[in-house]
Amino acid sequence: MSKINVVAIERQYCSGGSEIGKRTAELLGVPCYDHELVTMAAERIGISAEDVEKYEESVINPLKASLSLHRNDQLDAFEKVFAAETKIISELVRKGPCVIVGRCAGYILKSVTPTLKVYICADFESRADRAANEHGIPYKEIPARLKRYDKKRGDYFNINTRLEWDDMETYDLCLNSSALGTEACAKYIAAIVKASGEAE
Repeated sequence: MSKINVVAIERQYCSGGSEIGKRTAELLGVPCYDHELVTMAAERIGISAEDVEKYEESVINPLKASLSLHRNDQLDAFEKVFAAETKIISELVRKGPCVIVGRCAGYILKSVTPTLKVYICADFESRADRAANEHGIPYKEIPARLKRYDKKRGDYFNINTRLEWDDMETYDLCLNSSALGTEACAKYIAAIVKASGEAE
């Protein structure tokens, strides 16, 4: 097994994936890149971070985009955002080992450096608790919000990679943070990375 240089985490909304990514990076003594990628992409393209997030979320079917000039403009912006994030992620990993949360990093780095591709899921109850307590989402809105954000993440991943975001075969490791806890997930991921170095 080659020494793992990067941990790439995809995660269900409110599953604790960002927290796990940050804690994993702390355990490994490496940087974690999550929302910082939005800011970096915004600076690279010359638009606001809010616009980057908007284009990330406005996933468009390229086959339908040709029906409208406006939709073609949106598609162009969507592709520019992904291209910028791809270049930034490739540049970051050349600086050294790291943890990257979201943005198709596992796919982007598949031919760049040994990467552990991780998917974090959780049951509805724990996701709902996190949505309410950490994000202040009214409970009656939580089911629809979880479904909507998962769909956006899934669509973004599926269109850019031609892989299925929630298919276990897309990843090297799938963890349920509800059953294991975020700390145990981070320790398990870190242990795998460390073991890969010992196995060389």
